[in-house]
Amino acid sequence: MDPTQNRRNKVITVSLLFGAQLFAYMIRYALSIVAPTLMTLYRLSPQTMGYILSGWNWSYTAGLPILGPLVDRFGAWVVMGAGSLVWGISTIALPLASAATSLFLLRMIFGFGHSMLLSAGASAISRGFSRKERTRAVATAFAGNQVGLAICATVGAFILAHLGWQAVFYSIGGASLLLTVAWFGLYPDKRIGRQTNETNRQRVSWLSLFRYRSTWGIAFGQMGYLYAYFFFVSWLPGYLVLERKMTLLQSGIASALPFWAGLLGTLGGGWLGDYLIQRGVTTTVSRKRIIGVGLTASTVLVVAAAYVEQSWLAVTLLTLSVGSLRLATGSVNSLPIDLAPLAAVGSLTSIQNFFGNIGGLLAPIVTGRIVNVTGSFVIALLVAGGMALFGAISYVFIMGSVEKDLITRGAGTNALRGSTAVPEGIG
Repeated sequence: MDPTQNRRNKVITVSLLFGAQLFAYMIRYALSIVAPTLMTLYRLSPQTMGYILSGWNWSYTAGLPILGPLVDRFGAWVVMGAGSLVWGISTIALPLASAATSLFLLRMIFGFGHSMLLSAGASAISRGFSRKERTRAVATAFAGNQVGLAICATVGAFILAHLGWQAVFYSIGGASLLLTVAWFGLYPDKRIGRQTNETNRQRVSWLSLFRYRSTWGIAFGQMGYLYAYFFFVSWLPGYLVLERKMTLLQSGIASALPFWAGLLGTLGGGWLGDYLIQRGVTTTVSRKRIIGVGLTASTVLVVAAAYVEQSWLAVTLLTLSVGSLRLATGSVNSLPIDLAPLAAVGSLTSIQNFFGNIGGLLAPIVTGRIVNVTGSFVIALLVAGGMALFGAISYVFIMGSVEKDLITRGAGTNALRGSTAVPEGIG
């Protein structure tokens, strides 16, 4: 392919993935913005709202084992486009809900609609980017979710205050459908189905991936990482309003700050990951160092925020905590691409994020239960910090070595023929 065209395709691919992340996370966060209003309007307890906030994650998590293999089978273009259509329409329909049950069900439809997001992104990047530029591509795409969260925190609060909660979903859902049109029209690789060389040389059973130590390492690591992350995504505005007694507009401005820091952390972690590899550091060491430092620092900062009395200091510590947490983003989401053969990248990504979203699903529910029982967010913050530390331990000590990965060194070897040796990596 012409180098100029290849470069153009890379820019378009990452830009579209950035946009998909942006709108998916704006829609996720929109309900968190309006949660205090809905709790008053429909007389919902914190525990009930915790279940509603988790609604998208039930179907999202259930859809991951289905949609990951579908992405491997049919390609990112058609699967991602269909999902984007579903999540946009379900968002516009959300204001039809008038009770806890209907809110929960419509969020479930939205969740299933974007359960192919990570698998499609990983598949697209694995086909278009080399290992030396992969972490930056992943980080740039994932930076979209930080921009989406930060914009939604401010713009969503403004729309809520001036136009009502229904307008939040009409505007964001409508804009997301424009992204769907752009995806179908502009995505460079519109081929549907596996390519011949992938089908013949790299067939890997989805279930066989569970035989490998690194599968469990990245699965448990993602569980801790996403629990901590979705604590912020689901309950940060509620924490600022209920615990710190901020107004809606004040909470909108304050809750945007952690996600702007997260944007810097995401991009910085992606740049650092590729820089270390280009300087000769092994992929394993680069990934584990960045993940370990980022998640451990996030733990320390969120625990400190639980005990400070000044609201401005708590917001500062939580801002730094999210920034540290997001340092790991490029590395954790590059690992399925590093470890799996090309035709199984979507499947391994779906496994990693299936377990991860068990943590993400529990975060709003556990937090709502804790607040309901204790009347405070202190224990909830400590639990979020503990889960981030659990994620660091899993990625650093349970995951094996990328360089010793058995499958990526050769499909068709004993790893694929049922060797009884205990694998070090993923095959």
